[in-house]
Amino acid sequence: MHLPLIQKPCVLPRRENDFDRYTPLAFDAMGCRFEILIDAERSSIDRGDCVAVCENLRDLVHDWHRRLSVFEPSSLASHINRATANDPICVDEDMFALLKLCEHLREQTGGVFNIACGTLMMAHGFRNETIEDLAGLDLSCAFKLNRSDRTITKTDSRIGLDFGAIAKGFVLDLMRDELDDLGIEHAFIHGGTSSVLGIGDGKDGQPWSVLIDTGIEIRLNGFSMGVSELYGRSVQTDLITSGHLMNPDLLAPATSNLSRVVCVHPSAAIADAYSTACSVSPLLIDQLGDESCTLVALREDNEPVFHDPLRVVCFKS
Repeated sequence: MHLPLIQKPCVLPRRENDFDRYTPLAFDAMGCRFEILIDAERSSIDRGDCVAVCENLRDLVHDWHRRLSVFEPSSLASHINRATANDPICVDEDMFALLKLCEHLREQTGGVFNIACGTLMMAHGFRNETIEDLAGLDLSCAFKLNRSDRTITKTDSRIGLDFGAIAKGFVLDLMRDELDDLGIEHAFIHGGTSSVLGIGDGKDGQPWSVLIDTGIEIRLNGFSMGVSELYGRSVQTDLITSGHLMNPDLLAPATSNLSRVVCVHPSAAIADAYSTACSVSPLLIDQLGDESCTLVALREDNEPVFHDPLRVVCFKS
């Protein structure tokens, strides 16, 4: 597959006449370019309905963009971030489910994956807002969730949530659910090439294939892929370049010798979260690689480190 108008091409080329087979839609959301491809030829619905499905999926992504964007003052995420400590904020069922998932993933990664790292994004120059004093800040208990009234309560007024490390994967999982409900068995979706979902297989029954580095291909037979780079975004202060991934224990930008971490998992949200966590703390690669996911860690000028229980990694000469 070749993805048009994207930041970093990572998917194998497709022939132009493949568009006779696939129903495509590309749009901007969540700070990147999304692309949807539905295999209309093998779909139980006609091409016109496939177009409508793509448009509905686009609307779903835009809806979650409006909820989660910290750059939109009217978003639910911004509303939570403006709240003071001990001020409970009521959220809808879907948002509460996302918050619960984020807390579960924080526990699974020993605290390394933490949406409260948005606080550190503000403190280290990645947001318009700034925080000067981090004294006494504890991100391990940044907020409390109450199931009975579906509320989130921050424990410190300085806490700022940021869903950037999971938002695209989360919506890809919702899109998969929509396609499953419609009986669509073959589709490919990506958000900015860093969050990728392959449903079923591609043309001629071949797996959806994604290039993550020279000679390294990932075959997505119904799996999702998350890609994280420590310096995917960066700022420079006093001749020091800091990447956008934060270490919640040190309250500072993360540092490691990894250039890229790729995670393949049945859930796109978990793939995104694990790839981010392993970029921040490479020691997690061995721990999480024992689970039902594939992890590939790339270092500059070194052989990749990988755990591949899903058998999706293919080395090309």
